Amino acid sequence: MTHAIVKRTEPNSSGALALAVLAGWTGLYPATAQEQAIPGTLPPVIVRGIVPAEGALPDVRDTHVYQGKKTSVAVLDVLPPVANNNYREAFSLLPGLLVSEMATPGHVNLNYRGIGDPHESEYLLTLQDGVPISSDWLGYSTAYYTPPLESVQRVELIRGGSALLYGPQPGPVLNYVTADPAAATSFELDTRHLAGSRGLYSTYTRLSGTLSDVGYLAGFHHRQSDGFRDANSDYSVFQGQAKIVVPLNAGWNLRLDFYGYSSEAGEPGRLSLAEYRADREQTVKPLDRLFVERYVPSLTLEGSLANQTRLTVKTWAGHQDRLSRRQNGSGTFMNLDQQIFDFAGLDTRMRHDWLAGGGEHQFTGGLVLYAASSPRSRERAPGLGTSLHGEPRFDLDRHSLYGALFAENCFQWGRWGLIPAFRLELLETSVEENFNQEVTRPLMDETFRRAVPLFGLGITWDVHESHRWYANVSQGYRPPRYDDLVNPTSNTQQAPADLEEGRTLTLETGLRGNLRNWLAYDTSVFWTDYDGVIENRDLGGGNFERSNSGQARHYGWETSLEFQPVSFVESLTAAPVDPAWGSWTWFGSFALLHAEFTGGRNDGRTPAYAPDFILKTGLIGRWNDRLKIALVGTYVDAMYWQDSNQPGSVGLDRIPDFAVWDLTAEAAVYRDQVRLLAGIQNVFDREYFSRVRSDGIEPMPGRNFYIGLRVRWF
Repeated sequence: MTHAIVKRTEPNSSGALALAVLAGWTGLYPATAQEQAIPGTLPPVIVRGIVPAEGALPDVRDTHVYQGKKTSVAVLDVLPPVANNNYREAFSLLPGLLVSEMATPGHVNLNYRGIGDPHESEYLLTLQDGVPISSDWLGYSTAYYTPPLESVQRVELIRGGSALLYGPQPGPVLNYVTADPAAATSFELDTRHLAGSRGLYSTYTRLSGTLSDVGYLAGFHHRQSDGFRDANSDYSVFQGQAKIVVPLNAGWNLRLDFYGYSSEAGEPGRLSLAEYRADREQTVKPLDRLFVERYVPSLTLEGSLANQTRLTVKTWAGHQDRLSRRQNGSGTFMNLDQQIFDFAGLDTRMRHDWLAGGGEHQFTGGLVLYAASSPRSRERAPGLGTSLHGEPRFDLDRHSLYGALFAENCFQWGRWGLIPAFRLELLETSVEENFNQEVTRPLMDETFRRAVPLFGLGITWDVHESHRWYANVSQGYRPPRYDDLVNPTSNTQQAPADLEEGRTLTLETGLRGNLRNWLAYDTSVFWTDYDGVIENRDLGGGNFERSNSGQARHYGWETSLEFQPVSFVESLTAAPVDPAWGSWTWFGSFALLHAEFTGGRNDGRTPAYAPDFILKTGLIGRWNDRLKIALVGTYVDAMYWQDSNQPGSVGLDRIPDFAVWDLTAEAAVYRDQVRLLAGIQNVFDREYFSRVRSDGIEPMPGRNFYIGLRVRWF
């Protein structure tokens, strides 16, 4: 037999070289958090009689319908610039979203309402400008890349109905919307440079403008740090992005996007509870490393077919290379695991506005196609060294195919809105072992095929021009991963006999709106039934298979507030407040959750990473455009770290509750062109961790700081 080994590359060398080319393209920072106009067209936004609550998406935008769904928007320009991709700080504006923190860059571990392990955000669908950034959308839905937050204008969180809008995953959709080319100037340069604790250096530069109606943007980001552990916690990240927007004729434009990413990071090893208590900064894995490269171009055509009809066609392709070097459990050799992902997709959407029965209605529909090839291989390097080559141990071919047809209509009669939706998902994932020296069982070849229909219904009632009641019932699902079909490192996992997708049914109802101009609110109750949770089923004799034997129920209450104290005082006194007081915003959100397995091997237990409550709050002050300061905090209740609720070899069964605060500021030094940036993360030096795996605790750093300059030229 010929062993077809995937060619190994040195990820950080070629990636750094390719991104160095983009480093010559320096870039801009958006002047405001609002969407900038695309040259030659104004994207249609429909806002009905009700004024949307702060932080919510409009009813209809472009070819998407959000009415009847619970949505939240974190506009990052509201805060001082977020440094070092501090997701805890950036996502403080998104109620209920749990960040399971780790120090490795690029990784973001998220879950929502206790649905699924947050490991690499597998149970959410993460997008950048509407394009999936998962490694493999179906078979390996991990997030090894996120855009630098300096390039992000806003982050959108879409709950119920998100699967009908975008596709699989039982959790919500998280969409990073990056800055568009500046429309009001031909040239704008924005560059920032930060230095901080433990060798942190971070830079982001962006050049943008519009020339002869053609918009352009180029950005480059690099950050590096020694890390806070004794050794091998260093990292280095490079990211580059380019956008060109070309108007074709009245109402049509063509957009070309590209981003490239390369990172190398040490993995100092997770700690048992005893090791953590002895020295939380110690290193137990001095040679483990992770390398990631990712390159994705995309092309978008959008415009109006007629006065009432708009079309968006988005296509993308990409390549990702993930290579890890990790020592085995006994510390006698190094495993070199490589997973390569080559993928391509097409998303076509149409919106048609129509009139009937005295109401204005919107129909949206479209087609999604996706294919991926994701070969995986392992080599073994003898001894504990730094080599990235060794003896071949296994090789797998993995493939996924996906297609979806969807339709949604927003009926509007006066104050009432009715939004039925349907989506038909067709998917296939397959895994074939070419050879495997890690196991003694026969080689496996498994294929999973399904047609999954999904239904949803949203209802809205505008109680008042500033207050809306909404309700939504919708289905979602989670397809099996590649490892659910074939696990190349297990002798005892057998081929699944009757594996299907896990299915969710979510009901939510709430009220959102604005009280004058000083208080915005959104409060809702929710209930999710997760049937067919994929878990291990014991076959006897030490063997098991992956099956849909688990069931879980998640329900609770979620509310968020945004309060403007200066506007409140002005409403009481009917007189303007002295501008010397500046403007202040207090925001807060509270998510109360009850989650429980109602069937399967964990019947009666609490799902992992399902804290009883999450509290987020902050105070933001602003004095014109001269000074911006923010203090934000997150409190997370204690939570189990595995579904069995057992301590395992780690030595603890639950992650203790923790509260972490961050203080950041941005001040003008010279006009609007030179600004001082500064921040203290983990202000009160809390010793905490929010992530535990079967091999130990992932400690997080204590108090750290950064300071830097931002220079703009326009």
